[in-house]
Amino acid sequence: MKHDYLNDPSISDKWKFRFSFLDKTGVPGFWGNTPEWKAAYKKLTFGQRLKVAINFYALFFSVIYLLILGLWKKAIVVILLQILVGFIIFLTDFGWLSSIVSLWVAFRANIWYYQKVVLKQQDWSL
Repeated sequence: MKHDYLNDPSISDKWKFRFSFLDKTGVPGFWGNTPEWKAAYKKLTFGQRLKVAINFYALFFSVIYLLILGLWKKAIVVILLQILVGFIIFLTDFGWLSSIVSLWVAFRANIWYYQKVVLKQQDWSL
């Protein structure tokens, strides 16, 4: 059963907008977005696109922000992924890899929070 987020005063208008967009278009998958999602996304303004697609708090404070949102399972997996990437960087000297994890979290945080709040799902997958 879905949570009635539109009538929940504890959820901000920004999150309600994001949740509403995901309700109408579906949750983007790991390998890409649905055609409905792409069509609806193209109709948004630049500011709305940013609001839906990326979470800047998650970009700069990834694990801390996930913990604040109550996404502790995701935070643990991200920490483990950061350790793995750190080890790969140590072995290969590919420093640019460190930004990949932060970008992934920034692009998925809104979806993960939607799944937790609206769909009542919280799992270990990224």
